[in-house]
Amino acid sequence: MSKWSSKRIAILAAIIALNVALSYVVHIPIPATSGFVNLVEAGIFIAALSMGPGAGLLVGAFSGALLDLFAGYPQWLLFSFVIHGLEGYIAGLAIKRSGLVQAIALILASIVMIIGYVLAGSFLYNWAAGWASIFGNFGQCLFGAIVALAILPVLKKQLASR
Repeated sequence: MSKWSSKRIAILAAIIALNVALSYVVHIPIPATSGFVNLVEAGIFIAALSMGPGAGLLVGAFSGALLDLFAGYPQWLLFSFVIHGLEGYIAGLAIKRSGLVQAIALILASIVMIIGYVLAGSFLYNWAAGWASIFGNFGQCLFGAIVALAILPVLKKQLASR
């Protein structure tokens, strides 16, 4: 099977759709930034750690952009596309690693996301709004990493048995 087979593309599309849907079901509003904390990182990290940097990039970029578009935040669409795409790509660099290396990749990916949204919020609104997003984004990354690392072994077992 080629690297980008129709099966792989279908799986990525399903992860993106599930990621966006779950992010609507589980989200916590953040009044300071008019945004919300959701599960988008979990799907990005699952795709990245199981299928590599390209998958992380695609799932991150499209999940982030679609989530903002559907949630009514079109001003964030391009920022989310780039920020979550980079986050997924960096997380995916640890695909063949485990333990500490995988944790470091998730931390680096999370730092990219947090800094990206500080800069984007500062650009769109002001520095105070940009800095106000740090704690919510940190919580979102931490929650996403915990969910992804808990679910990933189960998913790998299920996929291996098929």
